[in-house]
Amino acid sequence: MQNNDSTVQAQSTFALRDESTNERMEVPLSLLDLIKYEYEKEKIKAAMEVDTTNDDELPPVHRDTSFIGEHDIQVPANPFLTKAQVTELHASIKAAQERWGISYKDAAHRLYLQKMAQVQVEMAEVERLKAMMARCRQLINETIRRHSGRAGST
Repeated sequence: MQNNDSTVQAQSTFALRDESTNERMEVPLSLLDLIKYEYEKEKIKAAMEVDTTNDDELPPVHRDTSFIGEHDIQVPANPFLTKAQVTELHASIKAAQERWGISYKDAAHRLYLQKMAQVQVEMAEVERLKAMMARCRQLINETIRRHSGRAGST
């Protein structure tokens, strides 16, 4: 039985070797696509050879900002994106474009939708945390009230 478990584990992971330390790492196969995508993105960023040492904000776009839907996302970004952030976005779009064989516009739209989904998940998490904090405060106040009532009666 143990032999079958190790066979299943071997099929669900692949081995990587860190060249600097020569250490072997087992990585789940489910991460393979993500690793390939990130690798392609980094190759594109390196090929662009953008100097981000002077990473000041880019010059402002001369148009009014507007908010998207119910979220506090401003178009254009406020504060404006840095050269490194623009390079990161462009590399992500180019990598997605090459990976799926789609147009730059479609790749940018997919990236946008992915980021919006991430924002919605994060906002829902913030709301859950706020509710949990309110409940904790309520429980603490109830506990204090109960114990202060007992202390006064004895």
